[in-house]
Amino acid sequence: MKKINAPQIEFEYMSEEMIATQHDLEQIILGEILIEKESIYRIGAEFNENLFHDKRHSKIAYAIKTLFNNHEEIDLITLSKKLLGNGVLKEIGGVSTISELTNRVVATTNLESHFRMLQENYLRRYVVDTNNNANTKALNFGEDIFDTIDSQMNDYSDALKGLLTNKIETVGKIHNELIKQHILFSDSKNFSGVPTNLKLVDNLTNGWQKSDLIILAGRPAMGKTSCAIVFALAPALQQNIPVAVFSLEMSKDQLVSRMQSILSTLNVSKLVKKQLNGSEIIELESKTKDLETAPIYIDDTAGISLIELKTKCRQLVRENGVQMIIIDYLQLMRSGTRNQPREQEIGEISRGLKTIAKELQVPVIALSQLSRQVEGRGGQKKPQLSDLRESGQIEQDADMVMFCYRPEYYEIIEYEINDQTYPSQGLFLLLVAKHRNGSLGDIPLRFVPENTNITDHPSFLPPPPYIPSAITPNIKNFYESASTQNSAIDPQTEEWDNPF
Repeated sequence: MKKINAPQIEFEYMSEEMIATQHDLEQIILGEILIEKESIYRIGAEFNENLFHDKRHSKIAYAIKTLFNNHEEIDLITLSKKLLGNGVLKEIGGVSTISELTNRVVATTNLESHFRMLQENYLRRYVVDTNNNANTKALNFGEDIFDTIDSQMNDYSDALKGLLTNKIETVGKIHNELIKQHILFSDSKNFSGVPTNLKLVDNLTNGWQKSDLIILAGRPAMGKTSCAIVFALAPALQQNIPVAVFSLEMSKDQLVSRMQSILSTLNVSKLVKKQLNGSEIIELESKTKDLETAPIYIDDTAGISLIELKTKCRQLVRENGVQMIIIDYLQLMRSGTRNQPREQEIGEISRGLKTIAKELQVPVIALSQLSRQVEGRGGQKKPQLSDLRESGQIEQDADMVMFCYRPEYYEIIEYEINDQTYPSQGLFLLLVAKHRNGSLGDIPLRFVPENTNITDHPSFLPPPPYIPSAITPNIKNFYESASTQNSAIDPQTEEWDNPF
C-alpha cells in the first residue's frame, strides 16, 4: 500500500467548531487504540499520522505507528517512552496529554467507523487544498491548463491510493506464486495444510488448508470434542505446529485430561475424577511427557464474544505462531450485538469465524450442534446440512462441513458401506457433506470409548496393492488417486506413504 506523503496543511476555511469536532474525533481514535491494545490491528494497514489535523495528535499517531510496525506493545508507558525517544514528549504536552486521550472513550467497538470518518475528513481537506492550487494555476495564463488538470487528477488518485489498502494483484503474479508453492510441497513431500495423522482424512484434505472454515457438527455424544482433540494433538506433538483451542463447554482441566487419556490409554473417567492409583500415575506421567512442551494453547473462557475471540486469535498467531484454531463450540459464543435474533447472531458469529480464518491465514475448525430433528428421523438417523442448528449461514460460510456419526449409538448393529456390511461396534464416521475444494463421502474411522480416542480403522486401510471394495465410492476414489501416485502401506514398516 502506498503511504500518504502529503504534508500537513493548515486550512483557513475550517471554522472553530469544525476544528473542535475534528480534534475530538482524533482524540477518541487515539484513546480507543490505547484502551484496547489489539484494536490497532483492525485499522493498522491504513493507519497514518498524516490523517490527523492536530500536530500533537499527528506526532502521537506516528509513535503508535512505529510501535505497531516494530511489533511492540502499545500502551501509556511504551507510547510515552517512544515519544520521549523521538524528542517530542514535552512538545505534545507530556504524559498527561496521553492519559487524557482515554477519558472520553466508553468502548472500542466503533473504532472502524470513527477511523473511516477520519479518512473522509482528511480527503475533504485534501480536495479543498488541491482545488485551491488548481484554481491558482488555472488563473495563471502562463500555466498549461492540460497539465494543471492532469496534475489535479493524479493528486486525487494518489490520495485515494494512500487511504485504501490495495489488494488487487495480477493473475500472473498469483499464478507464479502458486507454481512456487507446488514445487515447494512436491520437493518436501509434506502436506500443504495442517495434518491430522488420520490417513483417510489427510488424503481427502492434504491437511487443513489455510483460510478454510471447517465445521465439525454432530448431536451430543457423537464424539465432536474427541475428534477436535485428536485434530489438535497430531500436528502439535508430531510436527511441533502450534494450535489454539477455545473450549467454551469443557474446562481446561477436563480437556487436558482427555488428552492425557488418549496418549496414555488410561480410562478417561478415572482421569477426570482423579481416581488413579500409584502405578497408573507413574504410567500417566511416563506416557504423557510430550504434553509438557506441546505447543497447544487453551482458553476456556465461557461465552466468549466474537470480538474477544478475534483479539485473542490475532495475539496467538502474532506472538505464538499458532497455525490452527479450534472452537468448541460455535453456539456457545456471543456476537456482541445486543437484542439480536439468535439466528442472526449465529450468522454473525459464523461470518466472523470465516473472517478470522481468512485474515490470519489459518484453518479454523468450529464445532457445532445439530438440531433435534435428527433424533426424530427414521432409519439410520444420519445428519444432513439442513440439520445445522439455528442458521443456514453456517453452511454458506463454511469451506467444509463434516458430521460426526456413530451408528452404534443408535443401536444399529451393522452398517452398510459400499454394499457390504460391517459391525457398528467402534465405528466412527466423518460424513463430508460439503467440501468447497474437494470430494464428498463417508470417512470410516474407529472410536475407542475408554479413552475417547479416534484412530484409523484397520478394516479400511488397504494392503498394497489392493483397493478394498468395502469403501464408499468417494473414499474409494481417494485410494485410487493415492495408488496412481505409488501411495501404499509398506508391509515391512507399516508406514503410510502420503500420495500428495
